[in-house]
Amino acid sequence: MNLGRIVVPPGVPDGFALFYTTRDFPGFLTDDVARELTGFIEERFGIAATLTTCNQVHGASVEKSEPDAAWRECDSCDALYSTDKNTALGIKVADCLPVTMIDPVHSVIANIHSGWRGAAQAITAKTLDTLIKETPFDPASAKAWLGPSIRVCCFEVGEEVAEQFDQSFVDRSHAKPHVDIPAFTRAILRDRGFADDAILDTELCTRCEGSIFHSYRRDRKGGGRNLALVAQ
Repeated sequence: MNLGRIVVPPGVPDGFALFYTTRDFPGFLTDDVARELTGFIEERFGIAATLTTCNQVHGASVEKSEPDAAWRECDSCDALYSTDKNTALGIKVADCLPVTMIDPVHSVIANIHSGWRGAAQAITAKTLDTLIKETPFDPASAKAWLGPSIRVCCFEVGEEVAEQFDQSFVDRSHAKPHVDIPAFTRAILRDRGFADDAILDTELCTRCEGSIFHSYRRDRKGGGRNLALVAQ
């Protein structure tokens, strides 16, 4: 499968895979595309995995991936986790922040779609609550990655959005407020037990001029989706 350019972040443990697709790949899934993606994961990273994604609704629901022979899309959730080997979890974004967590000691993976609505509903904290309750996941042995997303430089919002966040994450040096979702998310991860050097930020903005990623703000409904894919 020719995905074109992909971004593979640093620090991914052996036995796991994590990458982000770009504007070179439309990012819309069908059964055939899902099969091609899992084939690519096996060829590129040596992991034979089935793929689970979710019908994302900008909420804060968290679902466990159930092993299936074919691509499965969970209904109406925005975060997925798995304790099963040979599993890939996919998140679709086009400015929202993909947050990926891997605990290599306990073989737990999670992938989160965190737009401003999900962030305001504490989706990352709720995902951590679920992982700690339902799995042997331990933030002290885990790493987290903040993927390509719209950054504070470009994320202009109205006051009705800005007022939903701690003002330490709102930049008011512009005509309208700008919200820093990655910084907001990093603070949550740090507060919940992640070591600072275990939080790896790509620092890539989807909206900036020259970005290689799909951006809803730039392309509107005619644009594609970036995929954040994690596998074990």
